[in-house]
Amino acid sequence: MSQVALHTDDQTLAPIGALWVGERLRWLDRLSLASFVHQGHAVALFHLDGFAEPPIEGVEFIHAREVFDYDRIFLASVKPSVFSDMFALHLISKSDFICVDTDVLALRPFRPKDGYLVGREHGGWVNVAVMRLPEDSAALHDMMDCVTDPTTVPEWLPEDVQAKVMRVQPKNRLMEACKRIRNTLGPRMLTHMLKKHNEKHHALPVAALNPLPWSMADAYFNPHGGVEGWLTDETQAVHLYSSRIRALHLRVAPYPNSFMAKFAADIGFSFGDLPQQTEGF
Repeated sequence: MSQVALHTDDQTLAPIGALWVGERLRWLDRLSLASFVHQGHAVALFHLDGFAEPPIEGVEFIHAREVFDYDRIFLASVKPSVFSDMFALHLISKSDFICVDTDVLALRPFRPKDGYLVGREHGGWVNVAVMRLPEDSAALHDMMDCVTDPTTVPEWLPEDVQAKVMRVQPKNRLMEACKRIRNTLGPRMLTHMLKKHNEKHHALPVAALNPLPWSMADAYFNPHGGVEGWLTDETQAVHLYSSRIRALHLRVAPYPNSFMAKFAADIGFSFGDLPQQTEGF
């Protein structure tokens, strides 16, 4: 990866990197990036061809090929989340970035411990919405070996799925696995590899990075509360699980007094001309 110079007033903080697949961001994604800028991090948003987002204060836009010389056929054949999981591994293995998804809101600055910053989620997996592993992590090296070999048949998938993957041409096996199970290169792989290499103890408790389960994603938009009881002194961020949020919430500004509205106000984020739900939208 070419050297990317990002400015921050606090040189002790690692830079934050996120990927966006698409032309324009949603307000939720802009809020996520703004939260890391607010906490003092240097922030880079990596993107693909066709990206047309106006400049965002404090955020550097960088083409994803600066990190990952991806195959266009693979990109066109898998879900954006699969490509994002692969990109994240390339980013953290080639730089000192902490990789985050754009549905993560930072409540405090991120400071990896012993080079690790990953967190467990409800259900037992280690989530990949926030990810940093040290350069000498055996789990990281093993994961990179897997994602850079298109013939990989992921050993962490169920045996019946592995058998089906084995039936396709060797050069297409990793792609086939990702088509069959979307999070093949996400929490499934990370959890497996951390356990395999005795690194799972580095994963933070659920409350740290993924305090609410995905099934509670709409709670962040409730003006009558429902989030605070999940947060503790250990909570560094909230993971919104945006794919689980009702579409209406992403089209309008959140209700006043909801967690989202109060969080945005706290960091000085404006919803611009988005309609308010109180107006009947």
